[in-house]
Amino acid sequence: MNLRQLQYFKTIAELEHYTRAAEKLYVSQSNLSHSIQELEDELNVEFFVRKGRNIKLTKYGELFLPYVTSALESLDTGVARLKDYINPNTGTVILAGFPSLAHFIPDVIVRYFSETNRVGVHLQFNQEGAYKTLREQIIAGEVDMIFSTMVDDPRVGYTLIGEHQIVLVVPAGHRLADRDSVDLRELDGEDFVAFDNTCQLREVTDEIFKRLGIKVNITMETAQDVIIHGLVAANHGVAITPWPLSGAPYGVKLLRIENDIPTRQLYLLWNKEQYMPPAAAYFRDYVVRSGLIFNQFLERQGGYHH
Repeated sequence: MNLRQLQYFKTIAELEHYTRAAEKLYVSQSNLSHSIQELEDELNVEFFVRKGRNIKLTKYGELFLPYVTSALESLDTGVARLKDYINPNTGTVILAGFPSLAHFIPDVIVRYFSETNRVGVHLQFNQEGAYKTLREQIIAGEVDMIFSTMVDDPRVGYTLIGEHQIVLVVPAGHRLADRDSVDLRELDGEDFVAFDNTCQLREVTDEIFKRLGIKVNITMETAQDVIIHGLVAANHGVAITPWPLSGAPYGVKLLRIENDIPTRQLYLLWNKEQYMPPAAAYFRDYVVRSGLIFNQFLERQGGYHH
């Protein structure tokens, strides 16, 4: 059984006529009949019977036709998607990254289209709060690229795109809300809304608190920045998050951290061992050429405003 035989079978079943089917398929009627005979012999069934000048499907042909139709349609869809995916001008680029970058990604996409004129390319961005999940996705080749902190793995290539400041977020009525900056040692014993253990920033804050010798009372845990901001606004505690790119959410105050803490460096990362479609490779090369695109975005937005 081969693909050509299945295509022949489907066409004959639709037209119910060997001559018209041969004309549509641009083959001789004898070749068409021979192919169908080979298929019938292989499966040990008879698919067609003559009825006057036309032909009709047997019960075996009627049983087989829906499966052939489904298989050919599925294959056609696969071929079409494959061609679209690998076309550098109309392909698909699958990106993933932190929710904290949600306001940055549209800027990158608009800038990319504007500067390359590749408006036929589909850029798909999946928000993922968990660093561990992003790491797994890029290593497994489930996405083309991720916007993330560093993934330390020899299979992963990367380019630095900038630095994202982390800040203390407090409720608007908090005792520290009238300040512009804070020493984190002032948080000893404070209620704290934390990132959960799937997030890299949780490891960072745990290490900072340990180094400073302070303990906080964790009231809530989540992987989503926007949920943390809402919980802080509702007086469930204070939090340490990346600086919100859309500005301070309603009901909270952002404070600069005075302590010496690790810089949160952001990268575009990709799997060097996985095949990268041309459209994705072109996007990656564009970001590499553009340099620190996250810092450039911040500069156009006027920098950090507390």
